[in-house]
Amino acid sequence: MSPTSFAYRNPTHRLVFGRGALDRIAEELSAAALRKPMLVCSARGAASDAARMIIQALRIGHDAVFSGVRSHAPLASVNEAWKQARALQPDCLIALGGGSAADTVKGIALAFAEEGRVLDFVLARGADGQLKGRPTITPKLPIVAVPTTVSGAEVSPSFGLTDDSGRKLIIRHDSLAPSILVYDPDLLRSVPLATLAPSVMNALAHNVEALYSKGRNPISDVYACASLPLLNDGLSTALADPADDDAYSSLTLGAYYAAVAIFNARTGLHHAICHKLAPAAGLSHGIANSIILPRALEFNLPAARPELTRVAQLMCKGPAAAGELRAEHAIEQLEQLSARAGLPRRLREVGVRREIFPTLAEKIMSEPGLAFNPRQLRTAREVEEVLEAAW
Repeated sequence: MSPTSFAYRNPTHRLVFGRGALDRIAEELSAAALRKPMLVCSARGAASDAARMIIQALRIGHDAVFSGVRSHAPLASVNEAWKQARALQPDCLIALGGGSAADTVKGIALAFAEEGRVLDFVLARGADGQLKGRPTITPKLPIVAVPTTVSGAEVSPSFGLTDDSGRKLIIRHDSLAPSILVYDPDLLRSVPLATLAPSVMNALAHNVEALYSKGRNPISDVYACASLPLLNDGLSTALADPADDDAYSSLTLGAYYAAVAIFNARTGLHHAICHKLAPAAGLSHGIANSIILPRALEFNLPAARPELTRVAQLMCKGPAAAGELRAEHAIEQLEQLSARAGLPRRLREVGVRREIFPTLAEKIMSEPGLAFNPRQLRTAREVEEVLEAAW
């Protein structure tokens, strides 16, 4: 890549990183003059030690906890939380959890600022083929993100909500990115590996797509290259020894780097498929990632061989010389990592029916990320073939 012409977007937030970082949340909010937070999490998250620490440290009352976060961030949950926030009138929102919590809290911030008119700001493809959305200039509530997975959703100003039909609604605005990030590796350690491992596959996919995306730049490359070995080594170590503290520190930092990389480079075919497949088939985003990623890379091999060779080199833990590694090794290494984590390898293993593929492929063709994929997709049949290969 030529470094002579590119644009880089620098995320604007304060990052608080390290074991025990959650203990500093009261200090961080006080420094930002935030005194009336609303906690947003799932029902399971509300019962966690992390939630109890936040509630006690910030003296949050019962009416200031929304525990209705659900998988894929349903629009209905956002509307319910917005009504609660409207009654509470908080001065900030705290997202505790994974990608669904981060997406839900961004939706709440938008609804709170725009009197519930979230649908007015959904991105749509114009006649010129470009994605456009109505601007939102109303000031937003500050968001504090406390991630418990490695999805990286808390870094991005983009988010997806699902409507009642399962359709993914994409919204992107810089004012909706969290302003304070609390990255505590001890929170990852408290998450079962069966939940954490699919999230790591999602973060790995962010790096791979960042390295071959048409939207990449030299700075996003730096972050992606730094992240890949951290995530690979971190998950491998955690699988071998779940009590290894360093593994979770590596995963936490690797997740942040991956999120910054994809924030700039943008996603491609892989995430385009997962965005539509996961809600349509009732899968978690991480499980969809673990199954689709190798097949999406196979499709992109002809157009991204040098980049995938680089992925193989960054993930290599054996004695093989760098010159002996090929692009295909990247796919093999990702499949082996998924197998070691005990993740499903095929869509049929998780109950996905092949009958949905034609309709699903047509919907995937409208995904904005396809514009950044290194290999052009001309027909929905090409997407359907990737789904078939994953079945």
